[in-house]
Amino acid sequence: MELHHQINYWAVFLCGVVGIGLGAVWYSHMFLGKVWVASLDKSEEEWRIDFNPFKTYLISFLSQIVMAFILALIMSYVGVSTPEEGIKVAFMAAVGFIATSMTINFLFEGKTFQQFVIDAGYHFIVLLINGIILGAWQV
Repeated sequence: MELHHQINYWAVFLCGVVGIGLGAVWYSHMFLGKVWVASLDKSEEEWRIDFNPFKTYLISFLSQIVMAFILALIMSYVGVSTPEEGIKVAFMAAVGFIATSMTINFLFEGKTFQQFVIDAGYHFIVLLINGIILGAWQV
């Protein structure tokens, strides 16, 4: 298997920043945060007890970088060179990997459909934005 394009590491980094930024808005109390916390099996106070912001945001950022890098690799292997092609590949990855794996987790964890929509929706949108960025910003 051969890469058709070099990986643009700046674009991958930008995808990580965008992913964290969107998450900060998505899960804020101004958007879906109140609904998300209400859907948990804990109160907001109980949830905050175990919450370590530095660790959580650092690992989340690194995870966003890994996700963007793997998407960039897949896009390079299939020869994606436009934002439109990038969003198509990202859509397939979101449906094939994010929606399916999160469905399994939510079924076994007994989580609500509302939690699924909030969490999977966030990852789905991040991946689509990543596809646009990576498709547009070629080396």
